[in-house]
Amino acid sequence: MSPENRQSTRTASTAPAAETRAVWVSRFDWTEGGAKPANPARLDQIVEDVAGAGFNMILFQVRGVADAYYHSSLEPWAERVSGIALGQAPEPFWDPLTHIVQKAHDAGLQVHAWFNVYPVADGRGQCEVTPDWRLRPMPAFFQLAVEHGVTLNKVNGLQWLDDGTVACASYRYASPASKFYEDHLLAVASELAYHYAIDGLHLDHVRYAARNSSCDPVSLRRYHNLADDQPLPKCVRDQAYSDWQRQLISDMVRRIYEEVTSIIPGMWLSAAVWPVHTKLPDLARFGPHSSGFADYYQDSKAWAQGGYIDALMPMIYPALYNCPDDSFWNQEVWRILVADFEETCHPRFLVPGIGARYCTFDEIANRIDLGRNIGVAGHAFFSYRGLVERNYLRQLAAGPYSTPAKVSVMGWR
Repeated sequence: MSPENRQSTRTASTAPAAETRAVWVSRFDWTEGGAKPANPARLDQIVEDVAGAGFNMILFQVRGVADAYYHSSLEPWAERVSGIALGQAPEPFWDPLTHIVQKAHDAGLQVHAWFNVYPVADGRGQCEVTPDWRLRPMPAFFQLAVEHGVTLNKVNGLQWLDDGTVACASYRYASPASKFYEDHLLAVASELAYHYAIDGLHLDHVRYAARNSSCDPVSLRRYHNLADDQPLPKCVRDQAYSDWQRQLISDMVRRIYEEVTSIIPGMWLSAAVWPVHTKLPDLARFGPHSSGFADYYQDSKAWAQGGYIDALMPMIYPALYNCPDDSFWNQEVWRILVADFEETCHPRFLVPGIGARYCTFDEIANRIDLGRNIGVAGHAFFSYRGLVERNYLRQLAAGPYSTPAKVSVMGWR
C-alpha cells in the first residue's frame, strides 16, 4: 500500500470546540490554464470535499498579479478564468467569488478572499512580458507607469534591486513607497469587502521581493523627500532605510484593517506571512534560513502586537517534500516557530500553515497535535490540491477533524 493511502494508526488528539480549520485554495487548484475556461463545477467539488473533511474555512484566491478572479471594476479579469485572454470575461458569464461564497455558506464554511498584495506581473521567464495597456480596467502595471514614469524602459513604481534592475523572481512587485498603489490596494480591498458576502480578507506577498530591494526611484524620492526634478542619491540600504521599508508595509496593513475590515462586523483580516519572523538560536542547528523581518521587511509580529491584524498564518512548510522528511522544515522546527509566534501574537490568532504533501499522514497529524498543545487558534493547509493528491481529506475526517469545530471567535471586536 502506498504511503499516502496508508491509514495512520496513531491516536488523534482531542479537538477543541472552536478551532479554525482553513485550507488555501489557490488559483491553480481550480483553474486549468491554457485555453480551458474555469468551470463552476470545480468549485462545487472543492466545497463538497473540504466540508466533508471537517474544514470550516476556505482561503480562496481572487488576485494573483493584479488580475481578478471575480467581477472587478478596478482590475482586469484573470486569463485563467475565461481561458482566452487577460481582461476577457467568462462566457457564459459567471462570477467565481459569488459562486463559491454561496456554495460554501450553504455548506457551513467561511470564505476569505485571498489576494496577492504587491505582485503586479509575472516573473521568472516572463520578465519582459507586459500586459496590454489598452485593457480596461487598465492593469496596475501600467497604472504605475503612468503615475510614476519610466526610466530606461523600467517602470519607476516597481521594486528595483540595488544594481538598478527590476526585481523579477517569482513576480514583479509594486513599490510599497507608491502612495498611488497603496490607495489602489485600499480600493481593491474595499471592493471585495463591500460587494461580496465574504467573511474575511487574506493578504499574501505582503512583503518586499528580496533583501536587496527596493532601490526604485519612487522609494528614493519618498525616503529623501525629493522633488521629481531633483537628482536621485545612491541607494544605501542601512538600518534606517530597512526600518522605513518595514514601516511602509505595516502602515499599509494598518490602513486595510482600520479603513476596511474593522468596520464590518465579524470580518477578519489575516495574512500569510514568512515562516521565520526573526532568526532564533534554536534554529541554527537545522541549517541556514531566511527571515521575514530582515530579508523581506515584513514585521508581522508588529501587526498582531499593534492590534491591526486578526490572524497570522505563517507558511511553515517546505516547497519540496522529502520522503521521509529530512528537510529543514521538520516537526521540531515547526514546533519552535509556532511557539515563538504564539508567545508574541497572543491574543490575536495564530493559525500556522501545514504542508499538504508530506509522505505520511502522521506528519500532518503530529503537527496538529503540536499546535493544539501550544494553544494556537487552528491550522491552515497548503493547499487543497495537495490534500487531494495524497488522499488526505478522508484521513482528516476520520482522525483530527472527526469532531466538528466552529471557527475561532474574535474577542476584540
